Amino acid sequence: MASLAACSAPRIAGRAEAELQPSPCEKAYADATANADIMADRSRHIIMRYLAAQEAVSDWANTAAYCPARFADGTLRSAQARHTARLMAAQLTINIAQPTLSRCDGIDSFDIDADSLSAMSVAEDQAGFAMGVFAARSIGHATLDISDRHKTTSQRLISFSGAEDTRAKTYDVAQLLAHPDTIVDSATGLFAPTDAVIEMNCARSEIAAVAASSTSSNASTKSQTTSDDHSDDSREQSLGMLASMIADRVDLALDWGYPAFDEALFA
Repeated sequence: MASLAACSAPRIAGRAEAELQPSPCEKAYADATANADIMADRSRHIIMRYLAAQEAVSDWANTAAYCPARFADGTLRSAQARHTARLMAAQLTINIAQPTLSRCDGIDSFDIDADSLSAMSVAEDQAGFAMGVFAARSIGHATLDISDRHKTTSQRLISFSGAEDTRAKTYDVAQLLAHPDTIVDSATGLFAPTDAVIEMNCARSEIAAVAASSTSSNASTKSQTTSDDHSDDSREQSLGMLASMIADRVDLALDWGYPAFDEALFA
């Protein structure tokens, strides 16, 4: 009688092992959650928590890059980890760089659709205008440099998109000026510093634009600065750079007093 084993499909060496390997998305998310747990564990030594927070910053950014469906989660938690690391660094008397808004320096294009880039450009332009008004009146933490960084980013994003420029020359800031110190954040209903809310609104608008692009299977309009035949690597690099850029805005808002707990960030 023939052996039953003879009917079995031959085993391909290494196949089962390869199938057990986590994907870049799974690895990034697993690393991020593990370091976030250590960061939040007050029973551990603060140095261990500080080092875990630093690792979590990049792990969550990688999650945003490799897991498009988790772009918002990865971006916001990366900024949250930055803020936590900064607070612990202060306790440890470690010098750490203060939040600075990146301006897409050294970037030639983004592998993201034109409509999303255009929406991000408007969000940056609005924040830049509001910060310019606040800086002129010496309100809050606003400076002309911060305003210029937003406006420079806005110009580069609209240039990358190749789309029609729909930005306005001026924006309505009457409500902001009526509450220059603190204002109710419309996304959460919480009171927060007005300048911090400006940055968070900018970040939320950009996250929504990128998330819409990340989950769209066939965006109608492609950026003229990228090829229609997008590689996975190009897409992941673009999402990673955008996550880091947006996290700058969230990090600045948290540094200025925006609530850092989950219910405020993930409204």
